[in-house]
Amino acid sequence: MSDLIAEVWDKARGDRFSKADYERYFEALEAVRDRNDTAWMQAWIVLHCATRNKAFAAQRLIARLSRVSRKAGQEAEYYEFLRVIEDDLGFYLPNGSSYTASFRGADVDAVMADCHALAARMAELGLEVFANSGTLLGIVREGTLLQYDNDIDLGVLLEARDEAGAAREWIALCDRLIAEGVGVERSSWSGVTLKLNKIGVFGVDLFPAWIDAEDRVFVYPHTFGNLSRGQLLPFGDHAVTGLKIPADAEAMLASNYGDNWRVPNEGWTFGWKEANAKFEVFLKAVAA
Repeated sequence: MSDLIAEVWDKARGDRFSKADYERYFEALEAVRDRNDTAWMQAWIVLHCATRNKAFAAQRLIARLSRVSRKAGQEAEYYEFLRVIEDDLGFYLPNGSSYTASFRGADVDAVMADCHALAARMAELGLEVFANSGTLLGIVREGTLLQYDNDIDLGVLLEARDEAGAAREWIALCDRLIAEGVGVERSSWSGVTLKLNKIGVFGVDLFPAWIDAEDRVFVYPHTFGNLSRGQLLPFGDHAVTGLKIPADAEAMLASNYGDNWRVPNEGWTFGWKEANAKFEVFLKAVAA
């Protein structure tokens, strides 16, 4: 297996993989599959970063490599591996369904300044947006944007008090923001998330949130009534980005990422299937 792994690395450092090359190396690696062998995992990840195939699977394997490396006391080696992929080989890391540039090589101060301007523009429209998901995680845990993240995640609190009302208000708001030139389109993949204008090369996603009649908080897709109004409001301020943050940001991060949200995991993936099952009523109302 060591010869195969070395061959994959040599190819990644040299010529591009043809479709036939990818299929041949993929089949060869799958034939000796060992999800506990860090060298095998790295070769599989490199192959897919080089060819931009199977982004979701590559991201999940990066998450596993992160866990295995930390358990073995090889955290430094793990981060060096990610650095080699981006800096030495010039490949993008997977994030969701695609391979895109991360904040690691970006002018983060400029990105944050644009976040501040976006928040001000939304305020002009009477909307108070808050840092959500990966953006909130970076602000709370790192004090900045996550270096291996690749987009800005925002939430906006609707006035609706139930799922059907939230769906109607959300669709109307999406149409309004698109007409105002702030929004671009609803995500073709989720059918819900509103894509706002990019900040540089980085996407900006807006997610709906509401508080029901029992003061339970809902933030699609990660929080389904398990937080209370007092854990969301009043919003706090993050001066650097100009974004609001939930009153109990740590509780929301636990709702989104689990109790281990403080431990970095660059390959973490969200459980969309389970989340969409919880939000089924809302999703059907949006689709209707």
